[in-house]
Amino acid sequence: MDTDRRWGRGAAHARRPRLTGLAVSALLAFVLLVTGCSAIPTSGPVGVISASEGEPDVVAPVFDPQGPSSGATPERVLQDFIRAGTGAGGGYSVARQFLTAELAETWQPEERIVLFRGDPRVEKRETDGVYQIQLETTGTVDARGVRTNSAGPSTETLGVRMVEADGEWRIDEIPDGIMIAQSSARDLLTSHSLSFYSSNYRYWVPDARWFVRRTGVTARIVQAMLAGPAPYLQGAVTSAFPEGVTLARDSIPITSGRASVELSPEILDNATDLKLQQMNQQLEANLVGLNDVTSVEMTSGQPIQLGDRAPDLVTPERTPDVGGEQVAIADDELVRVRNGGIVAIDGLPSVAEYDPVDPATSVSGSAYSFVAADRSALFVTAPGSQVREVLSGAGLTQPSFDPENWLWTARSAGAGSEVLAVPPGGTQENAVLLAAGWLGDRAVKDLRVSRDGSRALVVTEREGAGEILLAGITRSAQGAPLGLTTPVSMPVPGPVDTARWAGQSTIVASSIGADEEAIPVVLHLDGEVEEMAALEGVEGISAGSDAEDTFYAQADGSLYRRIVTSWVNEELAVRDPAFPG
Repeated sequence: MDTDRRWGRGAAHARRPRLTGLAVSALLAFVLLVTGCSAIPTSGPVGVISASEGEPDVVAPVFDPQGPSSGATPERVLQDFIRAGTGAGGGYSVARQFLTAELAETWQPEERIVLFRGDPRVEKRETDGVYQIQLETTGTVDARGVRTNSAGPSTETLGVRMVEADGEWRIDEIPDGIMIAQSSARDLLTSHSLSFYSSNYRYWVPDARWFVRRTGVTARIVQAMLAGPAPYLQGAVTSAFPEGVTLARDSIPITSGRASVELSPEILDNATDLKLQQMNQQLEANLVGLNDVTSVEMTSGQPIQLGDRAPDLVTPERTPDVGGEQVAIADDELVRVRNGGIVAIDGLPSVAEYDPVDPATSVSGSAYSFVAADRSALFVTAPGSQVREVLSGAGLTQPSFDPENWLWTARSAGAGSEVLAVPPGGTQENAVLLAAGWLGDRAVKDLRVSRDGSRALVVTEREGAGEILLAGITRSAQGAPLGLTTPVSMPVPGPVDTARWAGQSTIVASSIGADEEAIPVVLHLDGEVEEMAALEGVEGISAGSDAEDTFYAQADGSLYRRIVTSWVNEELAVRDPAFPG
C-alpha cells in the first residue's frame, strides 16, 4: 500500500521555494507494506527515575539524548534528531533544537510514532536541501495510542527539507511524529487497556493503547477514553461520557489515592444520577490501580454529586468466567471434559446419527450445538430436548454462543463467506445475516464471539494465506446482532488456521496439520506475541479464561494441556474440545 505522508505543521511558507513533480513525490512518499509482527524486545535504559511535579506517574526510563553538534552535516543532524525522539522531557525540548524556530513551535512529536528495526538510512535527493529517511518498520502508534503492528517486511520513507540557520543545518519540514527503535520501545512506551462498556452495560471491553512514558500518563489515558474507542470498536461498545466532554486541565492530581478529574461543563448537560454514576464507574475502571489510584472524584468547577445509587446501575464484569469444563465428542456423542476425565451430559439426547463435529455450549450449559461432519448442517439440542437442525449450507464453521445465547457461524457464499447468527430458539428463517462487506472474497475458517459479546475473532483465508481479524459487533437496541465493523489484523509470525479467545485481552492461535509441526502462539491485544513449544499433528485448540492454565491442543488422538512452557498429554480420547462460548 502506498500512502502519502504530509509535512509537519507549519511546514509550508511563502518565503520558501516550492517543489513540484517528482521532487514533491520524493518528499511526500511514504511506503508502508503489510509486514510481519514480532514481539518488541526489551533493552535496558541508562537508568530509571520517578516522575516529579504534577501527578504521580509510572517510573520512566532515563534517556539522555544530546542536542545538535556544531558544524554537523544534514545527514548527522537527521540521525541525531531520530535519537533525540527518545527524550520526552521538557516537551521534547532536545528534539526541537534540531528544528527551525518556526517548526519547533508547531511540531507534534506524539502525533505518530514509527517503530523500526535496524539503522535508519538517510539519503540526499537531487533537490537542494531535500533528504529522505528510510526505515524498516515494525509498526506504528497513532495520536490516540492505537498501535498497528506490521505483518511482514516493511519500509517507510519520510521526506525532509533542511535549511541553514546561522550557519547550522536545521530541519524545516518533516512529518509530525517521532521514530523509535524497537529495541527501545518497551522502555519508552507503556501499554494500558482502556475500558468501555459493552452495549448492554454488563461487561467491560478492553481497548489496548500505548503511551509514551512521561509525566501526565494518567491525564492522557483519560483524554484517550473521552475521545472514544478505537475505530474497530466504534458502534460495538459504549462510553458513559457524552461526546464533547474533555479534561478541563492537562493534569490529574492524586491525593491519598484519590484522583481528582476536572471535566468540562458539558458533563452536566442532561446528566441523570445514573449517567453520572456510570461515568464515575468508567473512570474508576480506567484509573483504579494505576499510579496507586484507589478512588476517583469527578469535578467541574466543584465536586460533582453522584446522588444515591441508581437502581439500574450495573457493575460490569471485567473477566467473564467460562469455568473449567469443556464440551467434546467421544464415541460420536457430546460429553464434558472435567477434572481430567470424560463425563456424560445428563438428559442430553444421542447425536451419533448426525456424525457430529465441532461442538459448542452456552456459558450456562443450557444449550449445545454442533455441525455435521460434512459441514452442511448446524444442529442445536439441550438436556431434555430433541436435536434440531437450525441452519444449512456449505463449509459451516464451528458454532459459537454469545452471552445472549445467539448462535454464530459462517458458511460459504460465492467466492467467500457470510456470517450468520441464529436467535435463541430460532431457525434458518429468522437467522440474521450480518453486514460484513469487508469479507469480500475471504473464506472464513474460524469464528469465535468474545465472552463480552462485543467482538468477533475471525480467521480467514485468501489466496492460500491465513489471517486473524478482530471486528466489533454492532447490535440493535434490543441486542440483536446487526453487523461486523471493519476489523483490525492480528499479525502472526507463521501460518494460522484456527484461533480462540483466552480471556478478554488474549488470543491463542495455531496452524493445523496431522503430519506437520505447529508452533501455537499467544497474541495480546497490545500487539505482543509469544510463541509456545512446538507440537506435532495439531488438529485443534481450545482455551478458557487464560493462556496459561486453560489452553489445550488436540493432537495424535489425544488432548494435550499447556503447563508453563511444555505440553502434557492428558491421555483423553476426545475430539474437538471447546470451552463455553
